[in-house]
Amino acid sequence: MNRNNWVNMLWMQILWFSAVLGAVGGQLWLASMLLIGFVFWEFRPARRVYGDFQLILVAVLFGLILDTTWVRLGWLEYAGASALSELAPLWILFLWAGLALTINHSLVWLQSRLILAALLGAVFSPLSYLAAARFGAVTIVSEPEGLFIALSLSWAIALPLLLWLAKHLKHLNKEKLSHV
Repeated sequence: MNRNNWVNMLWMQILWFSAVLGAVGGQLWLASMLLIGFVFWEFRPARRVYGDFQLILVAVLFGLILDTTWVRLGWLEYAGASALSELAPLWILFLWAGLALTINHSLVWLQSRLILAALLGAVFSPLSYLAAARFGAVTIVSEPEGLFIALSLSWAIALPLLLWLAKHLKHLNKEKLSHV
């Protein structure tokens, strides 16, 4: 892995901690600034990969659907969520956007290993939610076993789908450029 991919991975880890701790403290400004910095880092001409922007949109949509589902089912409660809203909070959507920025960079090696990606998503996503719960950013309301199974299954689908989409978008761009 090259230096830029290590920096990409570091951006995501810092974003995760700032979003989680910001949610606990009601301070989302740092996570929003870090996400903006992350976007600018990856959208520099030397780093930009065709499809990154589309992946952000799709990933945020996935996050909105999945994390709102967990709230509406009464399985999770998020710190920093509006009491009037049953939608996924902004800070968790920041994390989905950050994830999208890793797909063509530090996670690019998984684009041709979708089964491994499914396994990694299934194992590590529940651990990420559990870690966020330990910090107080998420409250697990339901039986954790059912939630962890749902998280595992959803991430076993979502991560490989995002990886496949990234590879597909790059392929479409190459075809488009070859016809010009």
